[in-house]
Amino acid sequence: MTGRSNRIEAIDLFRGLTMFFMLWVNSFWSLSDVPHWLCHAAAGEDMLGFSDTIFPAFLFIMGASIPMALENRRARGDSRFGIIVHVLQRTVALVVMGLLTVNFGDAYSAAATGLSRGCYAVLMVVSFFLVWNAYPRVTGGWRRVFFALMRLAGVALLVWLAVIFRGSDGSSFSIRWWGILGRIGWTYLFCAVIYLLIGRRLWLHVAVLALLLVASLLQASGLLPRNLLPNQLTIFAFGAAGMLLSLLVARCTDALSRRRFYGISLLLGIGFLVAAVIAHRFWIISKLAATPTWYFYCCALFFPLFALLYHLTDVRGLGRWFGWVKPAGMAALTCYVVAYAWNPLKNLIFSDPLLRPEFSVGIAGLVNSFLYALLLIWSVWWLGRQGVKLKV
Repeated sequence: MTGRSNRIEAIDLFRGLTMFFMLWVNSFWSLSDVPHWLCHAAAGEDMLGFSDTIFPAFLFIMGASIPMALENRRARGDSRFGIIVHVLQRTVALVVMGLLTVNFGDAYSAAATGLSRGCYAVLMVVSFFLVWNAYPRVTGGWRRVFFALMRLAGVALLVWLAVIFRGSDGSSFSIRWWGILGRIGWTYLFCAVIYLLIGRRLWLHVAVLALLLVASLLQASGLLPRNLLPNQLTIFAFGAAGMLLSLLVARCTDALSRRRFYGISLLLGIGFLVAAVIAHRFWIISKLAATPTWYFYCCALFFPLFALLYHLTDVRGLGRWFGWVKPAGMAALTCYVVAYAWNPLKNLIFSDPLLRPEFSVGIAGLVNSFLYALLLIWSVWWLGRQGVKLKV
């Protein structure tokens, strides 16, 4: 690393690019004539679409950030118990937000609740910010009471939204599945616990990843039940691979070790590619089924890609090239959540049938969605400057 900072800039950049493209591909549902290779593969389809690499990329880079985040807490003097409490609080926050968003996205019925989808979405996002906003640190006085009341109001609003929720089939709020944020939360919990147990011992992290992959292969073969854990073992393995990457990067203290890191990243990419080709003989590439083939192909991309970004930013100091996406890396959760409130406005703007052919078809639609994602992350940057930012 350069001497500028102990923070690894490539991790923020990888996270920022991932979040930016997540916002971009999440708009594809409203477009037509999108190239098939950019989209998610359909159920049962043997394909790795660009969209199918975004979620695992986020899990991967989240895993990479865990060792540094927990070590930073230790350096600040946090006790082991305090760190565990923080991990649990963060997990609960992500799971709760995941359940709210997945129920809303999968089955919400405006007719059954009397609230339009847009109104429900905005209230949901408001409740998230009331509860988990990064309020200024205060030790006492009326401001502390005010912030506490804001959080209580947010909790009350969350509960109310869950109580009034009705699905299109008349169903109440339920665990339909964990949602993107919920899966991130469970993976975060798993990886954080593993790190707290085994620390920075690289060989133990290799062993954990190997065990996860063996278990994933057994699960894919039907020898282990898929409901053994609250998430697929393949999903956990992305986070574990990210932690392994982080520990490798931490050893890059000089030019020689950096070259070794580049070589190891390339070898890991080739190894995962070979594993993917072999696994493809037995399982299709499927994000929906979380197949080992999907995992291997994604990791074959992630390790070399991160090494390239690390070389450009932390070694060559060219991070300014990617300044346009930096806000998404520093406030990824805020970007993801705010999109739920922005989408109703976007749909309203582009609801005019005279505009839809121009702005939602083919290349024009892709460019429009690209600009929308860019505008959103820079709006989140502006909100952060005003003190509005999620922190869990």
